[in-house]
Amino acid sequence: MIRFVWLLFSFFLSTSLLSEAQNMTQTVKGRVIDDISKMPLIGIGVIISFPDETSSSMIATETDTNGYYSFKNVPVGRINVLFTCIGYEQIARQNVSLDAGKELVINVGMAEDIQMLTSAIVVAERDKHRPINEMSSSVSGRTFSVAEAERYAGAVNDISRMAQNFAGVSTPSDASNDIVIRGNSPFGLLWRLEGVDIYNPNHFSDGGATGGPISMINLNALSNSDFYTSAFPAEYINAYSGVFDLKLREGNYDKREYTGQIGLNGVEFGIEGPLSQKLRASYLADYRYSFLDALKALGIGFGTGSAVPRYQDWTTKINVPTPKAGTFSLFSVGGVSNIALENGESTFYNFADDLRNKGNMGIIGLNHSLSINNRLSSVFSLAASTSLFHALIDTLNPVSKIKDRSQEAKIQREFFTAQAVFNIKVSPRVSLRTGAMGSMIGYKFISLDFSQTTYPKDVNEQGSTFVARVYIEGSYRPSTKITVNGGVNGQFLALNQSYSVDPRISVTYKLAQKHELNAGYGLHSQTQGLEVYLTKQWSQAADDPFYPNKNLKMTKSHHFVMGYQWRFSSIARLKVEAYYQYLYNLPINFYKPHYCLVNLTGLDFEKYGQVYVSEGEGENIGLEFTLERFLTRGWYYMATLSLYDSRFVSSDNVVRNTMYNGNYVFNLVGGKEFALKGIGSSSKGMWVIGTDAKFVLAGGQRYIPVDVASSNEEHKVVYRYDLAYEPQLPYYMRGDCKVWIKLNQPKTTHEFGFEARNVTDRKNVYQYRYDYNAKDMITTYQTGILPLAYYKITF
Repeated sequence: MIRFVWLLFSFFLSTSLLSEAQNMTQTVKGRVIDDISKMPLIGIGVIISFPDETSSSMIATETDTNGYYSFKNVPVGRINVLFTCIGYEQIARQNVSLDAGKELVINVGMAEDIQMLTSAIVVAERDKHRPINEMSSSVSGRTFSVAEAERYAGAVNDISRMAQNFAGVSTPSDASNDIVIRGNSPFGLLWRLEGVDIYNPNHFSDGGATGGPISMINLNALSNSDFYTSAFPAEYINAYSGVFDLKLREGNYDKREYTGQIGLNGVEFGIEGPLSQKLRASYLADYRYSFLDALKALGIGFGTGSAVPRYQDWTTKINVPTPKAGTFSLFSVGGVSNIALENGESTFYNFADDLRNKGNMGIIGLNHSLSINNRLSSVFSLAASTSLFHALIDTLNPVSKIKDRSQEAKIQREFFTAQAVFNIKVSPRVSLRTGAMGSMIGYKFISLDFSQTTYPKDVNEQGSTFVARVYIEGSYRPSTKITVNGGVNGQFLALNQSYSVDPRISVTYKLAQKHELNAGYGLHSQTQGLEVYLTKQWSQAADDPFYPNKNLKMTKSHHFVMGYQWRFSSIARLKVEAYYQYLYNLPINFYKPHYCLVNLTGLDFEKYGQVYVSEGEGENIGLEFTLERFLTRGWYYMATLSLYDSRFVSSDNVVRNTMYNGNYVFNLVGGKEFALKGIGSSSKGMWVIGTDAKFVLAGGQRYIPVDVASSNEEHKVVYRYDLAYEPQLPYYMRGDCKVWIKLNQPKTTHEFGFEARNVTDRKNVYQYRYDYNAKDMITTYQTGILPLAYYKITF
């Protein structure tokens, strides 16, 4: 593979000289709309400047009657794009990469400037890292910029691992991309796609979790999105730790374009183009297929013995604007995965000789957005999703010496959702949003125990219920210095007739042009998973089931947060946030008070078949720092430090650490790129070389120790539950690096890259595990050095 990549590189190096005489340019285009009414904005000034130029050269145009703009023959390289108009806050997109192989589409929504009547000079500018959602403030939220996040070393194009660089987010394991926010379980996170709540979008995962080893979300299909860590707007319901609100980009509505990528971890192909140039309708489709056999051949392990994980996924979006009937958008994301662990390589089930696992997740949705007038817009959505986890387990028969099927388990989740959202602009200072959603959710857990010796025993738990959710929220800007966002939501679970009413509020105050204070509060509620509600007691007869968890209360959380931001230059900032979170109604195991669902991890099958009571409480308190320089003149950095304490109190009134109470996380990411000139000035921007690096240092996770002497005596693992979550794994430390070369040729862009995770091959402890043969504890380690190389082409 490395030789193949080098031959490709040599070929393009030799042929690139033929392109130097050609002045490489590309098209920049998009649409500008009002952020509330979604009406197209006419006459918006769009200005392109060139940050690498020593002169102040620029080009300009304005939007047409439908809000569209277009620049032809823009020189490739880094560009700044400014959207400005009297009466609207200006928006700047700085240091955007314009490549020869792909047209650049930038769509924006602009907010009215409340001081527009007093001056013809636009002075208000939107904070580039404030969430895209206009009902949000900068309190514990930020824009997830695809262009910036894809530069982060060690993320291997996984959006969850990219988010782990943000303040308040920790890295629990190399084997999983779980997003652990401020000491909370990753189950407290809400995933949303195109405005619709979705199941866990990760391969090799339980649909009830929020993470997994590999993301299904294709970074090449994403647009800028929002990420929240507390006190999020009222429209986000059924989550208590955070929200990842993802948006898919639209395909090119004028020209067909292609993307191809091959690397040591798989292949990818993407296509996009116009369905109707008259309507500016477009399609986009991306497909990926794993190719991990190459890594296995190089001796790289995945923590799965000799087994090779295999997966594939897809992302599609069709966007059809119409002159009068609004815009219709059809989207789909899904993936399938499988792995076979043989001859005792699985440590997940200690009785399994062979474990074959496969899973899939898919979602399809239809959105209809309509601008009713210059003050009102609506979005109606229909969506359906399914998630399946299927395991086959074979165990060696000690008599026949033949592997017999011992267990088969299938867990399936599905939902059907309909929702309506209305955006209302009362005045330039006041805007409202209200919405309602109804979902039918279903669950099925079937486990067949052929040997009648393993856990869990035969299970047939299935059922469905209806969930209704409503909200209203608003934004009020009494002056240019103050912004108030607030709202309230409610949800109702038909299964047990439980409901919640949660208020949210945040305030932002600009002390001066570069200094800002903010504060926020939110009450957050989350229903339990149907796998918990529908648990049957094992002793009950099949024809007379009893559901001990059916009436569990919703988990609730009070969030309090205060922050300060100093924009000490136009390209850098310092942000500090302090927070306190109080959780209650936490589900506690009725018989094992140390076991609380606040400690849930992905693929934690211990939660099944347990009896819970809503008697747990928890506290998270912390302080976070972010020092960030945005990509300017070829380099950027972001340093985050999170100091926190996370504890819970069980039904026995004992205060314990949560499993995720590592106490500290430090992340440092940064990079530098060099735009090279060739023989002639016409080749400027043709060659770009970049390097990125990451360093992370974090406190280890907590665990339950084992009593080795008692385990040897009783021939089974004996845990010290009285010391649950007191000991801590050693600190976690990892360094990653990435080097890449981009070559722009007329209408084509090539990129070659090499990335190494854990470049020092440090042995970070994964767990301490009791070994029956050694009669002692053994240490298992996380992933060592993981090299990845790739070649990408767009044309």
